[in-house]
Amino acid sequence: MRGPLSAVILSLACSAIGVPAPDAAAAYPNPLALQGPSFFVHDPSLVQRQSDGKYFLFTTHDKGGILTATQLAGPWTEVGSILPNDSTIQLPGRDDIWAPDVSYHNGQYYAYYSVSTFGSQNSGIGLATSPTMDPGTWTDHGLVIQSTTGAQYNCIDPNLIVGGDGVPRLSFGSFWNDIFQVQLGSNLQSTVGSPAQLSYNATGSHAEEGSFIWQRGSYHYLFISSGTCCGFDPNNLPAPGDEYKVFVGRSSSPNGPFVDKSGVDMRKTGGTLVLASHGNVYAPGGQAVFHDTKSNKDIFVYHYVPVNSPSPYNDSYATLGLNGIDWSSGWPVLTSL
Repeated sequence: MRGPLSAVILSLACSAIGVPAPDAAAAYPNPLALQGPSFFVHDPSLVQRQSDGKYFLFTTHDKGGILTATQLAGPWTEVGSILPNDSTIQLPGRDDIWAPDVSYHNGQYYAYYSVSTFGSQNSGIGLATSPTMDPGTWTDHGLVIQSTTGAQYNCIDPNLIVGGDGVPRLSFGSFWNDIFQVQLGSNLQSTVGSPAQLSYNATGSHAEEGSFIWQRGSYHYLFISSGTCCGFDPNNLPAPGDEYKVFVGRSSSPNGPFVDKSGVDMRKTGGTLVLASHGNVYAPGGQAVFHDTKSNKDIFVYHYVPVNSPSPYNDSYATLGLNGIDWSSGWPVLTSL
């Protein structure tokens, strides 16, 4: 989950991991049409404030960029950053926050975030908290977990899940041995025990990252992004299906094992395809799930590269994607909003 730019931009406009069938794209619904001016969005985390229902959107770069809106369709407004004075984590990238994951617990909003540089395992996951999510209200608590060169995992792309058992767990990971999970202490700031692997793609460069776990009924669903996320050359694009796309597995437990629709373990290159490139949507990923209290719907949240941007396939125009989710089959199927 690594977007290429730090500046806000002008315009917002198969069951196993691998290449989706060429005609599969026709089945994907288009994302919600967004109103008003638009901004660079990558690795989005979407939260509705408890007090007034206002929407807060958090994104990679801009030191944990914050945008707000009163309607999902916008218009969205850039209002500031989580950590305008940089992270206290003393690692390269502390001035360029990645992939914030924000949720509400214990009367506070918790933002887990990544500090790293592109292609490095010298990475850390930190935590900041706020009573309101407004800029200027965030307190940085610093490092939660760190990885170094040669570790089994890479500590970026955090996601907090407090499962049906009430135990807080943090999933994370990017490439290397892919997705891991570690239990957190009751303060949500310290780790308990050692991380365990949740998902692994044995093919190619092991390109999995951006894990997100969502509980629906008796199941916990593990979503991951797989493939090339960014830095596309429109004259030399990845082979079709090698760009970003989203897969899922499920488990009755928040710590797995997660299996796909065919029963293949996510740790053994399993995964059911949820979303891939189609139409104007290229390389969708960086996903999350959000429950909208206004519509009483679960919303699939992601970024994508719009093909019809001023510079086609240029991920400096990465934008917000929103779709509904149909759970009636026991698996997430995206719908229009």
